Amino acid sequence: MGFLARLFGKVDRKVTIAMCGLDNAGKTSILTFLKKGDFSETIATMGVNYEILQLEKLKLSVMDLGGQEVFRQFWSAYIQKADILIYVVDSSDIVRLPTAKDLFMKVVRSLPNENTPILILATKQDLPQVSSLAYIIHLFQLTSMFERTVHIQRTSARTGLGIYEAFQWIHDQVMQAKEKRPKRKPAVHSIFPHPG
Repeated sequence: MGFLARLFGKVDRKVTIAMCGLDNAGKTSILTFLKKGDFSETIATMGVNYEILQLEKLKLSVMDLGGQEVFRQFWSAYIQKADILIYVVDSSDIVRLPTAKDLFMKVVRSLPNENTPILILATKQDLPQVSSLAYIIHLFQLTSMFERTVHIQRTSARTGLGIYEAFQWIHDQVMQAKEKRPKRKPAVHSIFPHPG
Protein backbone atom coordinates (compact mmCIF):
# COMPACT_ATOMS: atom_id res chain seq x y z
CA MET A 1 0.00 0.00 0.00
CA GLY A 2 2.90 2.36 0.66
CA PHE A 3 3.96 1.97 -2.99
CA LEU A 4 0.61 3.27 -4.25
CA ALA A 5 0.23 5.93 -1.59
CA ARG A 6 3.57 7.45 -2.59
CA LEU A 7 2.54 7.26 -6.23
CA PHE A 8 -0.82 8.99 -6.03
CA GLY A 9 -0.82 11.22 -2.97
CA LYS A 10 -4.13 12.80 -1.98
CA VAL A 11 -7.04 12.98 -4.43
CA ASP A 12 -10.65 13.06 -3.32
CA ARG A 13 -11.92 10.75 -6.04
CA LYS A 14 -13.14 7.23 -6.76
CA VAL A 15 -11.90 5.79 -10.03
CA THR A 16 -13.35 2.72 -11.72
CA ILE A 17 -10.95 0.81 -13.97
CA ALA A 18 -11.71 -2.03 -16.38
CA MET A 19 -8.65 -4.19 -17.02
CA CYS A 20 -8.89 -6.64 -19.90
CA GLY A 21 -6.81 -8.54 -22.45
CA LEU A 22 -6.30 -12.10 -23.63
CA ASP A 23 -5.95 -14.90 -21.10
CA ASN A 24 -2.44 -15.20 -19.63
CA ALA A 25 -1.57 -11.62 -20.64
CA GLY A 26 -0.49 -10.75 -17.09
CA LYS A 27 -3.45 -8.71 -15.80
CA THR A 28 -3.69 -10.31 -12.37
CA SER A 29 0.11 -10.31 -11.98
CA ILE A 30 0.17 -6.53 -12.51
CA LEU A 31 -2.56 -6.06 -9.88
CA THR A 32 -0.72 -8.33 -7.46
CA PHE A 33 2.44 -6.30 -7.91
CA LEU A 34 0.48 -3.11 -7.17
CA LYS A 35 -0.90 -4.60 -3.96
CA LYS A 36 2.30 -6.23 -2.67
CA GLY A 37 5.11 -4.30 -4.33
CA ASP A 38 6.73 -7.47 -5.70
CA PHE A 39 6.06 -10.43 -7.98
CA SER A 40 3.85 -13.37 -6.96
CA GLU A 41 2.60 -16.35 -8.92
CA THR A 42 -1.11 -16.03 -9.78
CA ILE A 43 -3.85 -18.21 -11.22
CA ALA A 44 -6.05 -17.36 -14.20
CA THR A 45 -9.03 -15.13 -13.46
CA MET A 46 -12.31 -16.94 -14.05
CA GLY A 47 -14.99 -14.37 -14.75
CA VAL A 48 -14.25 -11.12 -12.92
CA ASN A 49 -11.84 -10.39 -10.10
CA TYR A 50 -12.63 -7.20 -8.16
CA GLU A 51 -9.83 -5.36 -6.40
CA ILE A 52 -10.14 -2.19 -4.31
CA LEU A 53 -6.94 -0.23 -3.83
CA GLN A 54 -7.25 2.48 -1.20
CA LEU A 55 -4.85 5.40 -1.60
CA GLU A 56 -5.65 7.87 1.14
CA LYS A 57 -8.57 9.77 -0.47
CA LEU A 58 -8.30 8.00 -3.81
CA LYS A 59 -10.02 4.66 -4.26
CA LEU A 60 -9.24 2.55 -7.32
CA SER A 61 -11.97 0.05 -8.05
CA VAL A 62 -10.41 -2.38 -10.52
CA MET A 63 -12.40 -4.94 -12.48
CA ASP A 64 -9.92 -7.60 -13.66
CA LEU A 65 -11.82 -9.28 -16.51
CA GLY A 66 -11.03 -12.90 -17.31
CA GLY A 67 -9.46 -13.18 -20.76
CA GLN A 68 -10.66 -16.62 -21.78
CA GLU A 69 -12.89 -16.58 -24.85
CA VAL A 70 -15.97 -17.73 -22.91
CA PHE A 71 -15.80 -14.60 -20.70
CA ARG A 72 -15.14 -11.97 -23.38
CA GLN A 73 -18.79 -11.67 -24.36
CA PHE A 74 -19.50 -10.17 -20.92
CA TRP A 75 -16.75 -7.54 -21.00
CA SER A 76 -18.82 -4.70 -22.44
CA ALA A 77 -21.14 -4.60 -19.42
CA TYR A 78 -18.15 -3.86 -17.19
CA ILE A 79 -16.36 -1.59 -19.65
CA GLN A 80 -19.44 0.64 -19.77
CA LYS A 81 -18.89 1.45 -16.08
CA ALA A 82 -15.19 2.29 -16.36
CA ASP A 83 -13.57 5.70 -16.02
CA ILE A 84 -10.33 4.28 -17.42
CA LEU A 85 -9.59 1.26 -19.62
CA ILE A 86 -6.43 -0.78 -19.17
CA TYR A 87 -5.73 -3.21 -22.02
CA VAL A 88 -2.99 -5.73 -21.28
CA VAL A 89 -0.93 -7.25 -24.10
CA ASP A 90 1.49 -10.15 -23.65
CA SER A 91 4.53 -8.89 -25.57
CA SER A 92 6.00 -12.38 -25.66
CA ASP A 93 2.94 -14.04 -27.25
CA ILE A 94 3.90 -13.22 -30.84
CA VAL A 95 1.44 -15.71 -32.35
CA ARG A 96 -1.58 -14.21 -30.64
CA LEU A 97 -0.71 -10.53 -31.08
CA PRO A 98 -3.05 -10.15 -34.11
CA THR A 99 -5.86 -11.68 -32.01
CA ALA A 100 -5.03 -9.27 -29.19
CA LYS A 101 -5.17 -6.38 -31.67
CA ASP A 102 -8.57 -7.43 -33.07
CA LEU A 103 -9.95 -7.75 -29.57
CA PHE A 104 -8.53 -4.35 -28.64
CA MET A 105 -10.31 -2.73 -31.58
CA LYS A 106 -13.57 -4.36 -30.53
CA VAL A 107 -13.12 -3.14 -26.95
CA VAL A 108 -12.37 0.43 -28.09
CA ARG A 109 -15.52 0.45 -30.22
CA SER A 110 -17.54 -0.63 -27.17
CA LEU A 111 -16.39 2.33 -25.05
CA PRO A 112 -19.41 4.58 -24.40
CA ASN A 113 -17.28 7.71 -24.18
CA GLU A 114 -14.51 8.65 -26.59
CA ASN A 115 -12.88 10.64 -23.78
CA THR A 116 -12.22 7.48 -21.73
CA PRO A 117 -8.43 7.26 -21.25
CA ILE A 118 -6.87 4.04 -22.55
CA LEU A 119 -3.71 2.60 -21.02
CA ILE A 120 -2.03 -0.27 -22.87
CA LEU A 121 0.39 -2.36 -20.84
CA ALA A 122 2.90 -4.28 -22.96
CA THR A 123 3.73 -6.94 -20.37
CA LYS A 124 6.46 -9.54 -19.85
CA GLN A 125 9.15 -7.21 -21.14
CA ASP A 126 11.65 -9.01 -18.92
CA LEU A 127 11.60 -11.99 -21.29
CA PRO A 128 14.31 -12.31 -23.96
CA GLN A 129 12.12 -12.37 -27.08
CA VAL A 130 9.29 -9.83 -27.00
CA SER A 131 7.66 -7.46 -29.44
CA SER A 132 8.89 -3.89 -29.34
CA LEU A 133 6.62 -0.96 -28.52
CA ALA A 134 7.14 0.29 -32.07
CA TYR A 135 5.72 -2.96 -33.48
CA ILE A 136 2.74 -2.99 -31.11
CA ILE A 137 1.99 0.68 -31.87
CA HIS A 138 2.06 -0.14 -35.60
CA LEU A 139 0.02 -3.36 -35.33
CA PHE A 140 -2.63 -1.79 -33.08
CA GLN A 141 -2.80 1.31 -35.33
CA LEU A 142 -2.40 3.56 -32.29
CA THR A 143 -1.03 6.54 -34.21
CA SER A 144 -4.42 6.86 -35.96
CA MET A 145 -6.30 7.33 -32.66
CA PHE A 146 -5.82 11.09 -32.52
CA GLU A 147 -9.27 11.64 -31.03
CA ARG A 148 -8.52 9.44 -28.02
CA THR A 149 -6.23 9.69 -25.00
CA VAL A 150 -3.97 6.64 -25.33
CA HIS A 151 -0.74 5.66 -23.60
CA ILE A 152 1.35 2.52 -24.04
CA GLN A 153 3.90 1.36 -21.48
CA ARG A 154 6.49 -1.44 -21.34
CA THR A 155 5.90 -3.38 -18.12
CA SER A 156 6.96 -6.46 -16.22
CA ALA A 157 5.18 -7.77 -13.14
CA ARG A 158 8.29 -9.82 -12.36
CA THR A 159 10.70 -6.87 -12.19
CA GLY A 160 8.30 -3.95 -11.72
CA LEU A 161 9.46 -2.36 -14.98
CA GLY A 162 7.13 0.46 -16.06
CA ILE A 163 4.39 -0.17 -13.50
CA TYR A 164 5.13 3.02 -11.58
CA GLU A 165 5.14 5.05 -14.81
CA ALA A 166 1.92 3.44 -16.05
CA PHE A 167 0.01 4.26 -12.88
CA GLN A 168 1.58 7.70 -12.70
CA TRP A 169 -0.07 8.27 -16.08
CA ILE A 170 -3.42 7.18 -14.63
CA HIS A 171 -2.84 9.57 -11.73
CA ASP A 172 -2.23 12.41 -14.19
CA GLN A 173 -5.47 11.63 -16.04
CA VAL A 174 -7.41 11.65 -12.76
CA MET A 175 -5.86 14.97 -11.76
CA GLN A 176 -6.64 16.55 -15.11
CA ALA A 177 -10.27 15.41 -14.89
CA LYS A 178 -10.52 16.69 -11.30
CA GLU A 179 -9.17 20.09 -12.29
CA LYS A 180 -11.54 20.15 -15.30
CA ARG A 181 -8.83 21.38 -17.60
CA PRO A 182 -10.02 22.09 -21.16
CA LYS A 183 -9.19 19.18 -23.44
CA ARG A 184 -6.78 19.69 -26.29
CA LYS A 185 -5.66 17.34 -28.97
CA PRO A 186 -2.30 15.90 -27.88
CA ALA A 187 0.63 15.55 -30.24
CA VAL A 188 1.60 12.00 -31.12
CA HIS A 189 5.00 12.38 -29.44
CA SER A 190 3.28 13.21 -26.14
CA ILE A 191 1.15 10.07 -26.25
CA PHE A 192 3.69 7.41 -27.05
CA PRO A 193 7.06 7.01 -25.37
CA HIS A 194 10.11 6.54 -27.53
CA PRO A 195 10.33 2.80 -28.32
CA GLY A 196 13.25 1.31 -26.43
